Amino acid sequence: MEIAYPQIEEAAREAFTDAPPTHDFSHTQRVLNLCMHIGRSEGADLEILYAAALLHDIARKEADEQNQCHAELSSLKAAPILEQAGFPPEKRDDVLHCIATHRFRSDNPPATLEAKVLYDADKLDAIGAIGVCRAYAYGGENGQRLYDSFSPADLESPNTESISKITNHKEHTPIIEFRMKLSRIKDKLFTATARSIAESRHRYMLKFFNRLYEEVNGIK
Repeated sequence: MEIAYPQIEEAAREAFTDAPPTHDFSHTQRVLNLCMHIGRSEGADLEILYAAALLHDIARKEADEQNQCHAELSSLKAAPILEQAGFPPEKRDDVLHCIATHRFRSDNPPATLEAKVLYDADKLDAIGAIGVCRAYAYGGENGQRLYDSFSPADLESPNTESISKITNHKEHTPIIEFRMKLSRIKDKLFTATARSIAESRHRYMLKFFNRLYEEVNGIK
């Protein structure tokens, strides 16, 4: 039976109707592109990755509204979509595992190569130029300040929990997000291909935030 990929893609697109720019369908498309690139380099199953990338955030809206883990809820929601699209039964659990374990702020790590590739691709979309764009778009969505003073001593701030979950979005800022999460991503990736991509993206972020500090403080 041929897999109805257009059906899977359509289900993914519909899930992002009226979604904010930080997590709209363009994020899914970028993660999909990264998955295909990293997956080919690492020898992963591209069939599993294609479906997992399309569906990895499919329940984000509901999860945010219900204060649930979007990765776990997306995995549950993806199961009937895969079945209806004729996705091979022997690979469905692999896709669902990829989706369930792709979240950064989680204690449920990816165990398969494909899950590690999806995790890496999703994290790469949070850093570099696109990462800066998304951090500030998210800040705008939540009424955050553009910038505030920050030091390494503030990493373990009362605004975070043990897994770095944000407890007060309005008190968060993009620079805190950089120090708390984005600056750490390059060291949290699983695949060599993703780590190589992350190096240049990380350097770009450092350059951006250093320049921001200089401009805010009247140095340049």
